Amino acid sequence: MRKALLLIACVAALMLAACASSEKFPGRGPTAIDQPSGAPTRSRWSQYLVVMTDKERTEFLDIQGEFEREQWVRRNGIDVRADLSRRLARGISVEAAKRRILEVPDETHKHGRSTYLFYSRFNTASRTHFWLRFENDQLLSWNSYTQEQQDRERELIEFETRLMRKFDTVLVKGMGVAEIRRQADNARQDLNKVEMAYRERLADPNYKGGRNVGSRDYIIAENLLYAKTRNELFEWFQGREADKIIIHRPFETHQYYMVHRDIRGVERIVTAEFVFENGGLVDWFVFHER
Repeated sequence: MRKALLLIACVAALMLAACASSEKFPGRGPTAIDQPSGAPTRSRWSQYLVVMTDKERTEFLDIQGEFEREQWVRRNGIDVRADLSRRLARGISVEAAKRRILEVPDETHKHGRSTYLFYSRFNTASRTHFWLRFENDQLLSWNSYTQEQQDRERELIEFETRLMRKFDTVLVKGMGVAEIRRQADNARQDLNKVEMAYRERLADPNYKGGRNVGSRDYIIAENLLYAKTRNELFEWFQGREADKIIIHRPFETHQYYMVHRDIRGVERIVTAEFVFENGGLVDWFVFHER
């Protein structure tokens, strides 16, 4: 028994000596994952970043300086957008939404089971308009825009409307791409022929267009007006090739891109889209990314 105890004591002593002589493992022990030092922190801009579009977020992050960022947020109505996101939730009732906003609606519209609340708020930098849409007394959606954004959109929409009216005047469903280009080229050639036919008369300093009493002058003015108008309607198609063609048989979509610059110098991409089915035109659109 004594020999066994002595043997066990010797083995334990040898093991302790071996552990003491070995090198320590590099690094440090495990740490808790919920330590405050490793958790991400929210910045003062987080509430605004989550309600921005990708384009707005990119523009905002390029701004240097806290004051400049604050002014940009207020000028673009992002603060109002963030406030609505914080206060509202889909599914709440009309009365609950009114209590959360704490403002009297400028207008209330009811149509069947639909209810719309319209508001406006001035934050010292811009006036922001926003509205809430309810179905069956449950909040379905909401949105906002500043007065400046509305003015920009109005000018852009007017440009798109004028272009769409041209398409509605000259395009006919069933036309093919070749037919559209043929008529566009003919419109330009007809204008050149009319101008050449009346070149001498037009160069006469006494020519005053349709205001002159001679019947021939009325004819000249009428022919010129018709040729110029037809060419203006078709000139958009002259010399243009589609920037992108999407093939999804039996449909084929041709997209043309153009840059619209408003009076403030802001540029927006406008898309004209033509949809063909089995080679024949079935529809056309003009739009921009919002």
